[in-house]
Amino acid sequence: MMKKLTLHLLGETFTINKLPQFAEIPSILSQGDMCFMLRTDEELCIVCPDYMAPNNVQQELGWRCLKVDGEMKLQEVGVLASMTQPLAEANIPLFAISTFNTDYVFVMEEHLVNAVQALQKAGHEFVHKE
Repeated sequence: MMKKLTLHLLGETFTINKLPQFAEIPSILSQGDMCFMLRTDEELCIVCPDYMAPNNVQQELGWRCLKVDGEMKLQEVGVLASMTQPLAEANIPLFAISTFNTDYVFVMEEHLVNAVQALQKAGHEFVHKE
């Protein structure tokens, strides 16, 4: 049985950016708005609201963010799977990020309506927050 989640659609549209591994983090990202920075041995990946996106880098625009509402324990099983499985079955590509507190799933704007419908059909509930 899949875990039923409460989800929140964030209002911003996000850009997923790929920079060289040792690139400097753009100063605009220290403004306090929500962004994700992941550095690996191959790249620096930055996910941020469109208006904060760096220039002249490889990037994909137009992603919407579905946030799992509330904090979860790191030991919880099946949280991401309960979101990714219905989206995969609906043939919707996604980009997922997990933090200590919760999970975030990004879908392209053009797939947003179908994504929300697929997640609701799977039993997930959406809440509106300011």
